[in-house]
Parts: sequence; C-alpha cells; structure tokens
Amino acid sequence: MRTFYVITLLLLQPAFALLAQDHSHPPHQTASPAAEQSVLPQTTPLYVCPMHPHIQKGESGNCPICGMDLVLQRQQTTAAVEVNGAMQQALAIRTEAAVPRTLWRFIETFAQVQYPEDAIHHSHIRAEGWIEQLYVRSLGQRVKAGEKLFSYYAPDLLVAQDDYLQALSVSKQNGERSSSLLKRAETRLRLLGLTDNDIRQLQQSRQSQYQITVYAHQDGVVTMLNVRDGMYISPGDTLMEITSLAKVWLLADVPQAQQSWLREGMSAEVDIPQHQVTGIETRVDFIYPALDAQSRSSKVRMTVDNTQQLLQPNMLLPVRLYGGPLRDVLAVPRDAVLLSGNGSRVIVKDGDNFSVRHITTGSTAQGYVQILTGLHQGEQVVVSGQFLLDAQASLSQLPQSTAGSHQH
Repeated sequence: MRTFYVITLLLLQPAFALLAQDHSHPPHQTASPAAEQSVLPQTTPLYVCPMHPHIQKGESGNCPICGMDLVLQRQQTTAAVEVNGAMQQALAIRTEAAVPRTLWRFIETFAQVQYPEDAIHHSHIRAEGWIEQLYVRSLGQRVKAGEKLFSYYAPDLLVAQDDYLQALSVSKQNGERSSSLLKRAETRLRLLGLTDNDIRQLQQSRQSQYQITVYAHQDGVVTMLNVRDGMYISPGDTLMEITSLAKVWLLADVPQAQQSWLREGMSAEVDIPQHQVTGIETRVDFIYPALDAQSRSSKVRMTVDNTQQLLQPNMLLPVRLYGGPLRDVLAVPRDAVLLSGNGSRVIVKDGDNFSVRHITTGSTAQGYVQILTGLHQGEQVVVSGQFLLDAQASLSQLPQSTAGSHQH
C-alpha cells in the first residue's frame, strides 16, 4: 500500500508544481514542488523499556509489561511536510481534532451453536450380556424421559436376582437376623444397574427377570448410537448418548486486540436470521483461557434457552457483546490511523506543516480509536489525504538521487 501511494505521489509531482506556481514570478520561472512542499526536520523523543525494547513511546512513562520506567534512548528525527493552501485543496486534505469522547465498547461477531457439555447423558450397562430388544434405532431420534431405550440379558444379573429372592425368603423366616444379608443382596442389585422400580417389581413378582429394560434419564436427542439388536455388550461400551436441547451453548470468537475489557457476566444479544428473531438477551458465562493459534482469538461461551427448538447445533449466528462505556477518552477517527509493522501513526497538522506522529492506541468503537499516548487534546489529525502526505514524508528521508525534485 505504501508503494502505491509513493508511486502516485511521484506521478502527481508535475501537477503539484503547476498548482504551487507563484504567479508573482516572471512566466519563465516556475516554482519547484520542493519549494512549496519543503521538508522540515523535527526532533521528537523516543522512550524505550530496557527489558522490552519493542515497547516504545514518544513520552516518558512505565512499561505496561514489567512496570519499569521508560528510558530516553535517542532523539527521533521525523520529517514535516509543508503544503500550501492550494495544494491542500488539490489533495482534498481534511482534518479533525483529537477530543475526549464516550466510546461504547461492543463487539460484533459470530457464534456457533453447540451441544451443552453438561447436558449429555451416556447409557452404559454394569454387567456384560446381549441386546434382546432395541427401541431406539436411528441417530437423531428424539426421546422423552422414561421411554424405553433397550432390553438386554445379563447372566450375572440373573444370578444376583436369584440370590436376592433367596435372601428375601430367608429374612421372612429368621426376621432381623437375616436383614443384613438382604441388604447386601439389594445393594448388589443396585450396583449392577437395577433401579428402585426394578427391585420393587422383583419383590412383588418373586420371579427373576431374564430381560432388564433400560429407560431414558432425560428428554433429548440421540447423538450417539453404538448398539444393534443381538449385539454383545460390556460395561466398557458407550451404547447411547442422549443430549438435552432445552438449552444450547453459543461459542463466539473475540479478537486478541478486543479482549482487554471482556468479563464474565457482560451482556450480549444474539439474532436468529433463519426465523426472523432478533435481540435475544443473554450473558457471557465463561471466557476460555487459551487463544486459537491460527486466528489469534479466544472463545467466549453463552447459554441460550431453546425450549422452542429454534436453535440447532452448528448453526452460525450474529452476536453482539456489550462491555459498557469508556467515558472521556481521547479519540480520533479510525480513518486517521495508519498501521504498519512498527506500530500506529497519524499525520498531525500545524498550520501548513504536516508531521508524522507515532501513537499508542486502545479500544475501537463507533468509527473512533482511543489514543493512549502520542497526541494531546485539540491537535488536528488528517483524515483524508494522509496516505500521500505520509508517502511524501517517507520520500524526503530517501537519498537525494531518489527523492530529489527535478530541476529545469
């Protein structure tokens, strides 16, 4: 981008010379562009952290990383370009003052709908056996709490039931002396997976059940199905996974530069364009501690009620995160800030002089950028035509054979 504006400026130099011509001179004398766009060297201080040399500021202060005092390393020389009024009109230069503003911090991003990890229930058996009857046969099938999932036969469970019935019979004859034996037999049944309802039925029928039925613990959707009719199953197998969709999680990406004001509990809004629903209010439940290595962003998690089943996992929805206002902070238009590998800078106007000023920026909102260091209240910054002025200042620091003006 810098190369493009430098080439453009070189091509426009003859036009600049015509616009800058002083008509008080005789016709055969033409003022050179360098005469009207003189480069005035300016000296500004440069403060550097001794422990972190990449921390550089234009004024004294403390290092934001280690807290050490910044040391004046050298006097930094920058170029100031002098441009007359006619040339400013030709370049369509516009300026705006750096003044205190109230910036409302919010992030517009997208969130992906996911299953809540705390709403997933796995179905296991505690005694090896074989599937006799499968009632859930397809992935994605909806089930309700109490519905049958499958029935299975387990030899160990059959033996445990027989032992319990025998202990129950003995306890009727011996009274309290056999109560501990009955309790141990009942505990064994519970540890093998029988429910209170199964044990009551066993007490009433006094007959061992060859098939044990497993029921759904909650309403939800079958998100994993690893079992078929007649399959041999063991305690280590995950047979089914049932996930409740009464609530869903929204995972949103937040850029690293905007994470300084993130906090748990901050307000958020989500839209569902597919159903023409906007402004669903929620809050940030959790901020994940690790950054993504590729996007340099972190994830935040929100919980949204989904009783109407409008949200489906893997949907992508627009989200707005609100972090509250930054009051009375020095700010300039975002268009005025030039970015490079060495940091941020602006073009400051002082009369007909334009100079490059390195700045430190903070939050960005409503088209404005917070200025932490480098500018003072009331200073005029260029918001239009700043690229050409920046390129001219760069050219002035090149060797004379490259940046010198052509003389007739």
